[in-house]
Amino acid sequence: MARSRSQPLPPAPPPPPPLAAELLSRPAAFGAEVVRSGAPAWHYWPAVLVSGLLAGLCYALLLRPGINLAAQTAAGPAGLPPVLTHVTNGLGSLFLTAVGFGVLWGLGRLGAGPGREPGGARAAQIFGASFALFVPLYLLVLALIVLTPAPAWVPDAAAVRQAGGDLLALQRAATVSAAQTPAALALILVSLLGTAAQCALAFPALRAAGGRAAPGALLPLLPALGVQLLGLLPLLLARWGG
Repeated sequence: MARSRSQPLPPAPPPPPPLAAELLSRPAAFGAEVVRSGAPAWHYWPAVLVSGLLAGLCYALLLRPGINLAAQTAAGPAGLPPVLTHVTNGLGSLFLTAVGFGVLWGLGRLGAGPGREPGGARAAQIFGASFALFVPLYLLVLALIVLTPAPAWVPDAAAVRQAGGDLLALQRAATVSAAQTPAALALILVSLLGTAAQCALAFPALRAAGGRAAPGALLPLLPALGVQLLGLLPLLLARWGG
C-alpha cells in the first residue's frame, strides 16, 4: 500500500497594508508592516489626493471673499464672481501637492537606497501615507476661515481708492487683507511645519523598512519646503512683504 504523502501547506497570505493614519501614531511599526504587506507604491495615493484637495479648498476660500469684493468693486454690483480665479487657486494648490509628493518620493527613495528587503525601502508608501497628517490640520484651517468675521476680508479703503478700477490692483489689496487673518497664518504654519513633520515621521518608518533613514528623511526636506513656499509666496509677500 502506497504511503500517503503529506501535502505542503500553502504559503500564508501577506497581511493587509496598514492604514495611512497609523504612520502618525506608530511610524516604526508602520514601516515594518508596509514591507510585510507588499503594498504597491500607489497604495496611499488617496491620502495625497485628499490632502491636495483640502489644501486647494483652504487657499481658494481664503482668497475668495476679497477677490469677490474686488471684482464687484471693479465691475459694479452686476459683476459676476471670478469663478475661474477661485478654480485656478484651488487647482494650483492641488498641483503643488502632487509635485511635493513627487519630490518626497523621488529624493526619499534616492536617500533611503535600495533597502534590505526586495521592493526597496518603500519611500513612496511611507511619504504617501504621511499626507494623512494634513487632513485634520487643513480641516482646522477651514474652520478658522469660516469663523473669520466678514470685516477682516475687506481690503483697506486707501488701497481700494489707489487701485481705482484696476481689477488686478484690487485683487492684490484683497490678498493683503486675507493674508493678515489668523486663518492665513494657520495655513502657512500648517503647510511648512507639516512638511517638516512628514520627514520626521518618515525617519523611523524608513529605518524599520530597511532603508537609510537619515538620508531618506533629510534629503527631500528642503526641496519639499521649497515647493510649499512657492505655493504660499503670494500670502507670504502680502503678509510680510511690506
